[in-house]
Amino acid sequence: MIFDWADSNELRVFGYLCVAGLCFLGARREDREAAGSWPPFWLLTGALLVVMAIGRAGDIADFVTDVLRERAVAGGWYESRRRVQGAVVGAVGLVWFVAVMAACWRVPARRRRYLPMIVIVLTLGAYAAIRVVSLHQIDAVLHRRQFAGMRYGTAMEYALLVVAGACALWTPRRRDGPEVSESSGRARSAARQDPQ
Repeated sequence: MIFDWADSNELRVFGYLCVAGLCFLGARREDREAAGSWPPFWLLTGALLVVMAIGRAGDIADFVTDVLRERAVAGGWYESRRRVQGAVVGAVGLVWFVAVMAACWRVPARRRRYLPMIVIVLTLGAYAAIRVVSLHQIDAVLHRRQFAGMRYGTAMEYALLVVAGACALWTPRRRDGPEVSESSGRARSAARQDPQ
């Protein structure tokens, strides 16, 4: 298949690390003089994406899923797990919705440029939580259906990472002081005119 190579864990880890690097770069080059500028946002987001990359590299989601499955079998409620999984997925969806709405409502207008990245990170976190729950009906769509060799879930994860990378690149750049060079140029010309 065309994209079967893209369905590798290592490539997704690399994607998370690339976007984290763009976030760290965004913190460095952000225009600190702009209204509502908050460079620590990019540092925190980059750190969170590094944590997600580590989790992805260590297959933490699969490990937690296996542990929960073993507990369900040992506790004797494995057969009725679908109800619990459905409730947890519903709760994750509700928390995601409330968090996104709260961000849209509470983020000040001067910091709205951070809002798309906030939504993307919340969505990646919700996706990771839903992967851990491993509800059969959702797994059937995200992990068992493919397009040109790539699972739907993988394609969705890459799409979120691409949008996150675009958000980090969109950071308003720091001004390199054209005003400073202009004023220093005026000072130099004034000094030449008045040698004393």
